Amino acid sequence: MGNGEISKLVLIISVVLFISAFGFALGSESKRSKVILFLTYDDGTFGCIYRGNLSIAFAAVALLLLLVAQLMVTISTRCLFFARGAYKHGAARTYAIVAFITSWVFFAAAFFFLIVGAIANHEHLTRQKNICALRLNSTVFALGAAFTFLTMLMSELYYILIWRASISAVPPSVGLAGYI
Repeated sequence: MGNGEISKLVLIISVVLFISAFGFALGSESKRSKVILFLTYDDGTFGCIYRGNLSIAFAAVALLLLLVAQLMVTISTRCLFFARGAYKHGAARTYAIVAFITSWVFFAAAFFFLIVGAIANHEHLTRQKNICALRLNSTVFALGAAFTFLTMLMSELYYILIWRASISAVPPSVGLAGYI
C-alpha cells in the first residue's frame, strides 16, 4: 500500500464498482414488480400476475459489484486487523477503524435490502378477495441503493485514512529525502 499509484488504482476501481452497484440498485427499484394481468374467478376472488424478473437481475448484479468492491478495499488493506505493525497509531488509524466498521454495517444493510427486494419481487400469482396487492414496498430497493452509496463513502474514507496511517506511506512533501 505504500506505492501511491497502486493506492490510486484501487481507489478508482473500487469507486467505479461501488457507483455501478448503486446504479444497478436504483435500476432494480425502477424495474420492480408491477401487476400485469387481472383475473376474475367464479368464486369472486381476483388473481393477479406480477412481473419483475429484470429487477431481480439488477439486484443480483448490484450485490455482486457491491461485494467485489467491498472485498477489494478490505483485502488491499490486509483487512486492517491482519496487518499488525503496518499502521501507525494515531487519529487517522482510529478514524479508519470507525470507518471500516461502519462500512461493513452499511454493507450488511445494503445486502439485506437488496436480497429482501429480490426475493419478494419474483414473478408470482396471488389469489385474494377484491384486491391485487404488491408484496414489495416501493422503498426496499431504494434503501438498498442508499446503503450501497453509504458503504462506498465509508469504504473510501477508510481506505484513504488507513493509507495515511500506513508506516510505508511516504508523505508527498518528504519524498526520498526523508529516508536519506
